[in-house]
Amino acid sequence: MTNKITLAIPFYNTSQYFSECIKYALEDDFVDEIVVNDDCSSQDHLNNLVNIVNSLDTNKIKIFRNPSNIGAFRNKYQTVMNCTNEWIYMLDSDNCPFEETYDIIKSISFSDKNICYSPQHLYCKNDNVKEYENISDYDFGYDIIGIDESKECLSNKTVWFDWFVNSGNYIFSRDSYLNFLKEPFEDFNTPLLQADTAVAFYYWLKNGGKFKVVKNLRHHHRLRQDSNWHTCGVDSDRSVKFYEKKVEEL
Repeated sequence: MTNKITLAIPFYNTSQYFSECIKYALEDDFVDEIVVNDDCSSQDHLNNLVNIVNSLDTNKIKIFRNPSNIGAFRNKYQTVMNCTNEWIYMLDSDNCPFEETYDIIKSISFSDKNICYSPQHLYCKNDNVKEYENISDYDFGYDIIGIDESKECLSNKTVWFDWFVNSGNYIFSRDSYLNFLKEPFEDFNTPLLQADTAVAFYYWLKNGGKFKVVKNLRHHHRLRQDSNWHTCGVDSDRSVKFYEKKVEEL
């Protein structure tokens, strides 16, 4: 068990979603630290972020800023480096949790630092389509998902497993994350980092980590044309396929 966690938010030009992203974390003492790491956003978005934080009556929020843009994968790693709690909930800055999210996270045993915990449901929100939501279900029939289970799901083209590989918003041990993902963070010859969560998924498995889907844990995943996935173009899909193939080769 743990009595506190950090909400880690890798941030880039998404100030319009920030208040929604942190809403329930502000109200829950279980989250005693919110770490925001800005990947050199525009001055307007940075100013908006700072103004929002300054308007809140809280000392939970810590803002860090990279001196230059380092990309989504390395910005997530840098965000975790700036966290101080052992257990971390990583939430993309344009996503938002549900009201019961932190109560469900509290029920996790946190007994194994090699386990990365995943939401079961992902509700897609599209800013361009009124009241649009698409619900995924990551119930793959396994209690724990390791290399063999991942290979089987990829081979069988299990429904939603490709989303599972690349959607993220995980709960994990800070030390394990920094250890397992150190290689691609430090090696600038690492290819195709565009699908940052697929990269993390592969290296987590490669280094002995496993995944567990937390029943009924869910979040809103925002679909937008200026997201990291869309701005990276065809390289996003190439990145996912590349790291799925590497999982199959483990």
